[in-house]
Amino acid sequence: MVRLASLYHVSDPKRKGYDFRIDNDLFRTAISNDVPMQIESSDVQTQDINVNQNPEDFTRNIGRIYSRNNFSGGSNLDMAHKRGMSENDTTRFWDSSGVDVFTQNKGTPYSLKMLFQTELEQALSSSDGDNAMAIVETNIYVSDDTTLYRSTDGGDTWTTISTNLTAGYNIKGMTAHGDLLYVAANNGSAGEIEQLTNVTTPVSTQKMSAAIYDGIWSVKGLMLVSAGTTLHQYDGATTVGSAIETLPSGQSWTDVVDAGAVILAVASDGRIYSIKDIAGTFTAKGTTELKGEVATCITETQGKIFYGTKVSQTDSKVVGRLYSADIVVADDLYVLGNQQLIKEWNIASIDASPYRLYSTRDSVYTGIKETADNSYLWRYYLPTAGIARDLKLGAGNIVKGIGIMNEKFLATVQGSGVWQETSNYETEGYLITANADFFTAERKQWVEAQIETPDIASGHTVELHVSDDIAGITSSTHSSWDKVIHAQSGTGTAETQITNKISRYGAMKVVLKSQGSTTAPEVNAIAYRALARPELVLVQIPVNLSDRVERPFRKPFTVKNLGEAIYQTLKSKEGTPVTLEIYDPQEIIRGVVEKIQYPVQSNPNFGSVTRYAILTIRGTRQEVYTTVTSGNAPGINAYGVMRFG
Repeated sequence: MVRLASLYHVSDPKRKGYDFRIDNDLFRTAISNDVPMQIESSDVQTQDINVNQNPEDFTRNIGRIYSRNNFSGGSNLDMAHKRGMSENDTTRFWDSSGVDVFTQNKGTPYSLKMLFQTELEQALSSSDGDNAMAIVETNIYVSDDTTLYRSTDGGDTWTTISTNLTAGYNIKGMTAHGDLLYVAANNGSAGEIEQLTNVTTPVSTQKMSAAIYDGIWSVKGLMLVSAGTTLHQYDGATTVGSAIETLPSGQSWTDVVDAGAVILAVASDGRIYSIKDIAGTFTAKGTTELKGEVATCITETQGKIFYGTKVSQTDSKVVGRLYSADIVVADDLYVLGNQQLIKEWNIASIDASPYRLYSTRDSVYTGIKETADNSYLWRYYLPTAGIARDLKLGAGNIVKGIGIMNEKFLATVQGSGVWQETSNYETEGYLITANADFFTAERKQWVEAQIETPDIASGHTVELHVSDDIAGITSSTHSSWDKVIHAQSGTGTAETQITNKISRYGAMKVVLKSQGSTTAPEVNAIAYRALARPELVLVQIPVNLSDRVERPFRKPFTVKNLGEAIYQTLKSKEGTPVTLEIYDPQEIIRGVVEKIQYPVQSNPNFGSVTRYAILTIRGTRQEVYTTVTSGNAPGINAYGVMRFG
């Protein structure tokens, strides 16, 4: 039987006259003007309209578009296209800093805005790190060990307020109760409660002097005070009731909130206690146990409960978490149910726990230490259930107090001081999108990027960076980020062609830069376009089935039954996976032999009777690909012609 030539026997197949191989077998073509070899790439697909993914992208342009014109869904989305996505995922992203994704002006298009800077207004050097904050009407109070500061102008200036606290008594807690300020203080062995009138010259009156008071809260027109392990009702005058709840030895109370139906108190023993006001008497009404976590703070807004926790780890790391929950009544007991994790902060060698929560009608704020140099406020936005980084505080430590006065935020940072929101924007902010792959593992050719902005004033810039590395989103400084658009001025759309970006995943990073003044750039939308790589191909090859062997620059010769052997070999491969390598033009294709057409007789171009058959293979390109060149890929809004080499 005739043996076919193979890679095992021929070291340089192309030089010796072979045109292609299937697996290890070598073959010659019978190409002529009448019978050409055809290699057809897959059609470039039209953009699918998928209102479930992004209803704003009603387009029939060629290719696939990953665009975003609303980021109010919040951060922590790593994959833009995955199963089981929620409706809000179309407005979510991975990470941001220095930009406001939630605040919008009614009647105007959505825009990504920059946040304001903060500045240190009053230094604090507390040895115990309590730095409590309370707002009484238009007055802001902040504690610093034995010292009490007050601001009457929204936090711009501060003065020391005289108290009647016994010397050496550090302020541990404060609360606003009507138009009065109550202060709880102790020296480690004894404590007292002071009342201060909220007037031009406050008068401090000692109300209690007994237990080691370390916390005080105003709830339901009355007050609660803590003294070590015990929690008591307090009438605001001279009466502290018996213990409502007593914790195990060594534990303490950390926060209390009026939650509507009940009062909720969190403690270091890993429990949240429910207390009900029954005819003016506070009574214990249930306990919620947190498995493996310690509650640090709690608040309520719009009927929802929010609480922070911490879990100590190794190397000084403390993992912080923020939860939402509902109050559930069972057997006349009030406990927390439907508990949902909102966000986890897990930072090496950092206590990243939330220690203070502040709520408004539409948002919940907390402070998180993220680096040795910076802490941040984080904002949870109720309308979209999204969370994102908010104001940057220029000190890296635990945030112990949060408040708002004159529409400006104030926060106390342990060991640093009082930081106040200013009217000047941050000099730089960024937002990183999730990775997009359009629900397919195929590699894509990324061809175009676009950014839409309002007018960019002189001195401001907007940049768009793209990454083809799935790990790129994990850091704003990742080496894979490539700046493709740098807009300095103008209105509307800026777009650019992308070359040499071939990957499964694509992500975008938008960077806004200002001069740190009262104006800043904004962004309305960003988009990134991809085309499927033309890997799926259909190849039709006329295969020489004659017994005549043609060789370059040498006389042909005849091998009896060679053509039949070639035909039967190819016939046996129908429906089987194969690797096809064509030597000119160079192609490597892995696929399936779809069919081989019955041999056709006579090709006079060879000067003799030649038998040939048409071999059809369908598969995907493996190596050779010509990128899109200039002029072949136009803008996002008007796609013309694209050629594949």
